[in-house]
Amino acid sequence: MIRYNGRRNWKDLVLPVVIVIAFVNPFVESLQTINPLIFMLDHYALYFAGILIGYKFFKGSLLSLLIGIIPAGFWHIPLFFALGAAFPLYRGLTEATLFLGGMLAGSFIPRMSLTLKVVMLGVYMFADSLLSIFFILGYPQYSNVDYKFLAWGTGILPFVGIEMFIVMNIILVYSLYKLLKNISFF
Repeated sequence: MIRYNGRRNWKDLVLPVVIVIAFVNPFVESLQTINPLIFMLDHYALYFAGILIGYKFFKGSLLSLLIGIIPAGFWHIPLFFALGAAFPLYRGLTEATLFLGGMLAGSFIPRMSLTLKVVMLGVYMFADSLLSIFFILGYPQYSNVDYKFLAWGTGILPFVGIEMFIVMNIILVYSLYKLLKNISFF
């Protein structure tokens, strides 16, 4: 399913390690309990760090991609999202599985066809847009209205949705740039 590709350029670990250290530390962990903006950025950051390591150091298969996508969807189901936000044990599971899921997904990227890359970008954009719309509309399933143990109400959720649209657009612009560069448009 996934194997080490034999690459030994350890400088490729610098950015992922910095990202993990920036988000997995006591200060940021304490903020995630009370601020869904930080909690959502943590999801993006750890999944991205995993993708970078998987992309640079491993060779995966379509199965590794499919398994790697599961944590990204699972931890955004309202109950599991709330548990990860409120309780350190679940947050640890969230962070570990998102990171590992990113590694699995990233390991298949070099072997993907251009068509599959475009399809996967489209699937990501659709799923993330749908979730961000839920946040913008202030769905109570992502707040203390439905889960009393959460520290935030629906009032902050629209800002999380906007944050997600900003991150999505950054990813989209970067992906389009890389795509156009690969087809020698630039």
